[in-house]
Amino acid sequence: MDKKIELLCPAGNIDSFKAACQNGADAIYMGVGKYNARVMAKNFSIEKYIECIKYAHLRGIKVFLTLNTLMYDNEMEEVLNLVLKLYSKGLDAVIVQDIGLASLIHKLIPSLPLHASTQMSVYSLEQVKFLESLGFKRVVLARELTIDEIEYICNNTKLEIEVFVHGALCVSYSGQCLFSSTIGNRSANRGNCAQSCRMIYTLCNSKDEEIVKNKYLLSKKDICGIEYIKKLIDIGVYSLKIEGRNKIPEYVAGVTSIYRKYTDKILNDEYNNINEKDKYVLKQIFNRNGQSTGYLDGVKKQESITVLSSKNTGLYLGKIMYKKGKIIKIKLMENINLHDGIEIYSKDGNVSSGIVSYIKDENGNINKKTEKGSFAYIGDINGKFNVGDNVYKTSSNELNTKLKTTYENDVQNKKIDIEVELKIKKNENISILYYLHGNKYSFELDYIPEKAINKAITLEQIENNFTKTNNIPYNYKIIKCDLDDGLFIPVSKLNNIRNAIYDNTCNVLDINIDIEKEQKLINILLNKKIIDFETIKKENIKKLFIYRYNYKIDYLKKYNNPSIVFIPISDFYRYEDDIYSKYKNVNINICISNITGKNIDKYILDNLDRLIQKFNISGVVLGSYKFLEFVKELNKKYNDIKIIGDYSLNITNTYSAMLVKSFGFDEIILTGEQEKNVIDTISQVIKTSVLDGQICVMTSRYCILGSFTKEKNYSKVKECTMPCINDFYHIKDSHGYNYDLVCDNIDCIMKIFRYVKSSSDKEDIIISIV
Repeated sequence: MDKKIELLCPAGNIDSFKAACQNGADAIYMGVGKYNARVMAKNFSIEKYIECIKYAHLRGIKVFLTLNTLMYDNEMEEVLNLVLKLYSKGLDAVIVQDIGLASLIHKLIPSLPLHASTQMSVYSLEQVKFLESLGFKRVVLARELTIDEIEYICNNTKLEIEVFVHGALCVSYSGQCLFSSTIGNRSANRGNCAQSCRMIYTLCNSKDEEIVKNKYLLSKKDICGIEYIKKLIDIGVYSLKIEGRNKIPEYVAGVTSIYRKYTDKILNDEYNNINEKDKYVLKQIFNRNGQSTGYLDGVKKQESITVLSSKNTGLYLGKIMYKKGKIIKIKLMENINLHDGIEIYSKDGNVSSGIVSYIKDENGNINKKTEKGSFAYIGDINGKFNVGDNVYKTSSNELNTKLKTTYENDVQNKKIDIEVELKIKKNENISILYYLHGNKYSFELDYIPEKAINKAITLEQIENNFTKTNNIPYNYKIIKCDLDDGLFIPVSKLNNIRNAIYDNTCNVLDINIDIEKEQKLINILLNKKIIDFETIKKENIKKLFIYRYNYKIDYLKKYNNPSIVFIPISDFYRYEDDIYSKYKNVNINICISNITGKNIDKYILDNLDRLIQKFNISGVVLGSYKFLEFVKELNKKYNDIKIIGDYSLNITNTYSAMLVKSFGFDEIILTGEQEKNVIDTISQVIKTSVLDGQICVMTSRYCILGSFTKEKNYSKVKECTMPCINDFYHIKDSHGYNYDLVCDNIDCIMKIFRYVKSSSDKEDIIISIV
């Protein structure tokens, strides 16, 4: 078995943790309190987390701490102490978004593996190599990558590559969404996403004509990549990740067990195809009006969106044929049992939910369950619904009850085989040697066997006793027993021998690392920033950031002759001559987006040097670290060019600010997502500008226009007709607020913009427009 793979599973509470352990997880990712991207999950206290580490390690399972949010200065000490405490108890790795925090953890505990969260929006080999230079051991790739793109990265890096294969998909590149923050002051980058993408929106053109009304235009179906795990293993992916820290334990149990089943088949060269029953179970456990393959086999259009509902819809049960009060009659498209969950979707958009409390057949007989294809009367259902409405089975009581048995009541559903060698000799303590997780352990039991008076102990009796392991996670197999004749061992002592192996394992795997030196180092690391503070004067010059260049507009005249104009490089691709004729005498900062596709990538590599010379470019704005090394090389040639970090770098503390400054950045741009005092503090470390006006709140590889542009026939759209070339579009929410769409027809990357007023009065302001 040369192939290796890690199955990485979620745990938002103790039941989900045990569900993952008992159904085949190789590793589990979990959070503590508020410092993770799922603060709405129950999560774990430090004490309970340590218990979980011990529980997992006894079973050969790793535990990863999720610190996948952005941090503020006043949180760093608490977070570092948290990491240090869990490290001292055997924590296996930490998943990080904040680059400043990552740097501090690596300096504090170099031996603790750093995993780059998908919140870092890593979608290119250049970013992977950049993170490798900072000490990262693993990268969780952006969920927007295709199999071919993942393979290219795997073939060109030695870092462990982790890929999401099942669960919820954000419509935006993770870490690049400010939607929730700008609407309700709930930052997704701080783990408190309000799920704005799961709401209904209306798509409109420049005349405010409604093209698609009140649909879930941004709600992505969950990914189900079970069909692609063999390919992912074959191309060198190290870890297959299941999403779901906010989902119920039954979800974790069911999904983990099925992915475990097929990863084992693949590793043992027994894989043929995916059983339809297993696909059915995955769909029943959770789906949003169907499942998708995400981006693994390419970018999908409308079929990847949950048009019906943004919630779990389960399986289609049938149409209402008759109703009376809380009773409905349907012809069942699926089996139905008592206590199943159902939802009814009415034609006017109402959703009625209920639990099946009784079932009657057409003859009036009360049943506990009724088979697919039968007619059934079901009750009691509350809500507004009518004949003809669609009914869905959102949960299966029978399935959930079965899944609970895999982790409840301290069940030991997954066991590890331990090979044991015993030495039972006259006048000697019993000697035990055993093998676990590739390691060899040995000890002596303080007991000398007795001389047999009647019948001597046999190897068969010892082996039978060693099978009594129902309450522990091990199966013992005696591979060698050096047993002298004529000895007797009472059953109680045999039990002691068997239990001593487990007790010894608990002791040797109970890690207690001395962290006194590291605790002292925390203050040194945190206080070092003081010497880097400086006074940076405000320039008070007019700056204009144009997100979508319009050749019909005279920006100098309209915005009172700004001193510096920021223009995306994609607009040079389209309008280079027009830009040159109008703005050749203006200081221009050329902007490279946070996400770029292969066409713009080639244009940058082929033309950026030329554009710098032709336009006498004063600065290059980088939305990611993808082109940092390339721009730094150009800067050696043109050393008066500023390198500016865009707000998509997510700088929220002075440690990140110092780090990007050390990378060669001269300046950074921030938004209103950072609190005013945070911006003020960061500006003491590096020159800072703040955007005022239109801000990109979402960047997506999925495009609304490519999916929903044919009025009344949008469901038939298969190929994008590039409507963004001929008109401007926006979406509006249920409150009537508009969000501009900027769609890049060069590489088909969609951005959504919202107006945000800056709260800063100390930093330089950049007026940003669409």
